[in-house]
Amino acid sequence: PPWYKLSSQEDDTLVFDARFECGNLRKAIRASADEYDLYLRNDIHTEGHTQWYYFSIKNVRPERHYRFNIVNLYKSDSLYNHGLLPLVYSTVEATKHNRGWFRSGTSVCYFANTIKRKKKGQDGTFYTLTFELQFPHGNDVVYLAHCYPYHYSQMQKHLRMLCNDPFRKQFIRRRVLTRTLAGNKCDVLTITDPEGQRGARLGMVISARIHPGETNASWMMHGLLEFLTGPSPMAHALRKKAVIRIIPMLGVDGVINGNYRCSLSGQDLNRRWAHPTDSHPTIIATKKLLAMTGKERPLVLFVDLHGHSARKNVFMYGCDALSWKSDSSGPGPGPLHERCFPWLLASVSGIFDFRSSSFKVKKSKEGTGRVVGWKQFNLANSFTLEASFAGANFGPLRGLHFDTCALQGMGESLGVAMAVAWCSDVSVPSSLPRSV
Repeated sequence: PPWYKLSSQEDDTLVFDARFECGNLRKAIRASADEYDLYLRNDIHTEGHTQWYYFSIKNVRPERHYRFNIVNLYKSDSLYNHGLLPLVYSTVEATKHNRGWFRSGTSVCYFANTIKRKKKGQDGTFYTLTFELQFPHGNDVVYLAHCYPYHYSQMQKHLRMLCNDPFRKQFIRRRVLTRTLAGNKCDVLTITDPEGQRGARLGMVISARIHPGETNASWMMHGLLEFLTGPSPMAHALRKKAVIRIIPMLGVDGVINGNYRCSLSGQDLNRRWAHPTDSHPTIIATKKLLAMTGKERPLVLFVDLHGHSARKNVFMYGCDALSWKSDSSGPGPGPLHERCFPWLLASVSGIFDFRSSSFKVKKSKEGTGRVVGWKQFNLANSFTLEASFAGANFGPLRGLHFDTCALQGMGESLGVAMAVAWCSDVSVPSSLPRSV
């Protein structure tokens, strides 16, 4: 049943709901006739991490100017002050015109409000995201979201499609990597060519969605999987050369429950790679997978896919050997070795910005996947691939939002770069992937 029941046909109160997979909205208060103050739900077992929103609205009236204020946000700045717009989905538009999610909103602003908060003993205030929307249809069910949703069930459907495809299934072995705290499956795919000697092949591990609200990471992973299992000569060469293990969704429980950053334990899993416990089963299992892959064959690449809330473009974080020059346990490649793969990725993608990439390693990042991949598994090519929640400030998509096609194209570009980097018979393509 709805949280609010309309009193009559004349009752023009908007009816909100977020009781569905990935949904997040805790409370809505009608501040005036067409203005609503919205409160997001904290990540489960935390006192914060509010940024991801995804909810439905019913009883909208056409052509009314509605103002929405999300009033309990934590970050001090936002891409909403730099051109980012909310995402809208109209069921009427989808039914009549086959239109999916689209960007909309006017008078968008992000600012500090006067609501007091206290976190870790420090006083401060919350922040407000405010914007206006008009809805063209009555009797519509409208959804608003921070980024293009990508549900756990959507991922499962995609994996089933790949594994049932007559061509693609011959290259895929799917199994359960582990169970999450809530008992959900965390899948792992092994992708390679079944013919020939597999023992001489290289090992690569790619993961995504450790932070539940970074749905753009899943769209990149979607594009990567399409490429790796597809019919292109580059994909064929890469499958011959490597055994690629894919964990498409690490933060499964958080995704299902609409968290932004944390798992059900209330912890950021991307700060737990160094010393995971029983509260972090997907991290433990992924580290075992990395170790097993490294014992079977040369492990040459680990990439963890993310979304970024403060910067534009797509870029990488890597690990500069100079940052750990006092640590003798690290790998010993030549100078600037860790910059080669990101530079190559920039040459095959129209939206990857090498200049935005960083290779410094801060002490606060010791628990991240890329740093642990570097330190504990001696991987010079250990990266975080970050895609902006907004869009690009250079190249062919300058000034535009990234849509799902661009994000999937970025995943395809990652696969192309992998093939160019490690397959001797593959060169940089003359035409760029569909991200352009």
